[in-house]
Amino acid sequence: MFDKMKQMYELQKRAREIQKKLETIQVSRTEGGHEVAVNGLLKIVSLKLDPGQLNPESKEKLEKTLQGLISETILEVQKRSAAESQSLFKGLTL
Repeated sequence: MFDKMKQMYELQKRAREIQKKLETIQVSRTEGGHEVAVNGLLKIVSLKLDPGQLNPESKEKLEKTLQGLISETILEVQKRSAAESQSLFKGLTL
């Protein structure tokens, strides 16, 4: 029983470590003058748009560019976060 409690405490401790580590991971991508940065918690940290492309004629192009840019950035953050999480949980038995 004590061993299980100790393991749960260790799990919680590592989960907090992972949370802190994920906050420090940040990925930025730039395309067509636009930039997006996402952290390891999948929060958009910054979004910069090219003012020259902010007109009604390029609305559809801008939307597609941002969709792709954000998706690619989130995918990269997920990969980095998963690798970091694996390294922190390595050796932990439940």
